[in-house]
Amino acid sequence: MQQLIRVVLVDDHALVRAGIREYLDRAEAIDVIGEADSGIQAQSLIRDLLPDVALVDIKMADMSGIELTEWITSEHQSTRVLVISAYDDDAYVTAALDAGASGYLLKNTSPVQLTEAVRSVAAGEATLDPSVATKVIKMATSRTDRSSNELSSRELEVLELVARGLTNKDIAGELFISARTVQGHLRRVFEKLNVTTRTEAVTVSLARGLISLDA
Repeated sequence: MQQLIRVVLVDDHALVRAGIREYLDRAEAIDVIGEADSGIQAQSLIRDLLPDVALVDIKMADMSGIELTEWITSEHQSTRVLVISAYDDDAYVTAALDAGASGYLLKNTSPVQLTEAVRSVAAGEATLDPSVATKVIKMATSRTDRSSNELSSRELEVLELVARGLTNKDIAGELFISARTVQGHLRRVFEKLNVTTRTEAVTVSLARGLISLDA
């Protein structure tokens, strides 16, 4: 039996929330446990319910989805953030990933893509809408010289474990190194790939064939 994934929806449009809820209610082992139409209401729900995943819109009246994502990833790290937005602008995508979002979908995504994204994010994986992933890859590759930024074998090991959803502490235990050493490896990975988040690093590395998720 699949482990139940508990989800909170955050969007200031009731019709959008109703549509997303309808999709997710049909999915096995996904339970929408709360809805919020504002950032403040979302903070209260997340404090009380501690969901596995928060689906967050970018634009709301009282605070942006970026600000809410920063709060969630800072105050409630067990809750993963999946941004779902009508906007695919580079600035929004970059800001969401920098804030700690584990995924970024567009509102024209299919029900199947939505449910799979929720499952992936809950499992600690990164997930991006295909068009957003293309933007992330282009932004990264346009700023980096591949020939002079090869990753070491240890950096690739760390990156593969990040792609599997492991935390720095888990990676440290897996590789018999300290969490601080893991942070150092990730810092160099970010510098070499010219990215700023774990999600970007994984997306770019998968696209280039540097790492694989195959068991």
